[in-house]
Amino acid sequence: MIALVTGGAGGIGRGICARLVADGYTVIAADLSRSDVRDTEPQVLDVADPDSRRAAVARADELGGVDLLVNCAGALQDARITKLEPAVFRRLMEINLLGPLALTRLVAVGMAARGRGSIVNIASRAWLGTFGSTAYSTAKGGLVGATRSLALELGRCGITVNAVAPGFVDTPMTEGLPAEIRRRTLAAIPVGRAGTPEDVADAVAFLAGAGYVTGQVLVACGGRSIGDPYAV
Repeated sequence: MIALVTGGAGGIGRGICARLVADGYTVIAADLSRSDVRDTEPQVLDVADPDSRRAAVARADELGGVDLLVNCAGALQDARITKLEPAVFRRLMEINLLGPLALTRLVAVGMAARGRGSIVNIASRAWLGTFGSTAYSTAKGGLVGATRSLALELGRCGITVNAVAPGFVDTPMTEGLPAEIRRRTLAAIPVGRAGTPEDVADAVAFLAGAGYVTGQVLVACGGRSIGDPYAV
């Protein structure tokens, strides 16, 4: 089985790649940076660039075609709406929403021809709303909506489409948060800890193999999305 994982060199992406390798997949770790995850096939990918997307899918086709697409590549750069630059908004849409949809379009053709396939989109708990993060929340909310619509469209072709929406996960991206913000965030998580890339990878692996589950959003947030996210 062939898995194409975008953002495969990043924190969550690395965890997903490692889990899928352990599960027996041939994994193409596609990223702007070269992945050093053992036993993966590295592939340079700019998810916002059409030629780069086509090259990544062509690489997968050489190996037999994509059985599992994990749209994990993402970018977080946001601001309050009065300070949000249009260029930043467009960039977040390209990377977090339009790029994943374009890749889905490319791989769906081969999946449909083989009569099987799984697509797992990495959304975010932010799709429920995050203060000061309108652009990112918009992109991830769009990805959730697309996941549900694509599940309806592609199910008859033997393709499942689901999403994982992680909450706060310890990655290089979150290491730079101010200490007080981190303290308050952790205090708001019912299980009492941050998530790990492996936690997200567990959810991806489940959805990849759950052939009767489609159009669903698995929120991997340690319970934070259940109620009031604020804590003192």
